[in-house]
Order: sequence, then C-alpha cells, then structure tokens
Amino acid sequence: MKNVSEKILLNAEAAELLEKRKKESELGYEQQNALQHLQAFAPLTAKEGRKLFKELAEAGLTEKQAVMVCNLKPEKEDQVKTILTADKSEVTEDKVKEVLKIVKKY
Repeated sequence: MKNVSEKILLNAEAAELLEKRKKESELGYEQQNALQHLQAFAPLTAKEGRKLFKELAEAGLTEKQAVMVCNLKPEKEDQVKTILTADKSEVTEDKVKEVLKIVKKY
C-alpha cells in the first residue's frame, strides 16, 4: 500500500473519519476496534477539538503538541509539562499555565 499523504489527526477527527467510512462500507476488524476505542476515549468532539487546536496553535504550540494536548486534555500542570516536553522542547511555567487555562475552557 502506498502512502499518498500524511496528516496528524485528533482522536475525535479519526473517529469521525471511521464513522464516515462505516456508512460507505463495512469496516475491517482493526478499524472497528479503533473506532470503538476512539469513541470511548476521545475527550472532545471533533468540532470542539478543532477549536481547541486552533487556540493552542495561536498560543505557540507545535502541531504535534497541540494534537497531544487535545487528545489527552490534561487537567494538571505536570501533565501539560510532560506533553509539551515530550519532544525535548524547553517550556516555561507561564506557557504551562497558559495551556492549562485554555484547556480548562473545554
């Protein structure tokens, strides 16, 4: 199978994509399991996730950082710091607090 393009998706966007495919044709076993998992654990709807992603990107997060924050929806400063420093980035306490303030709106 050839990879035509690649895009980082929010969990809710991936669930939305699989639901659309399910309407068009039967999902394979792995796709059904993925959809069930995404429906059970996605903390936001796709619409909410895209809105939160946009705010996080405007706050200076990278695409990967913003997606991880949206997918995990951290509730504590140490969780935010873990996510933001996963790619070895330096992060200030002010940035952590700013991200947490944005996330708490959702």
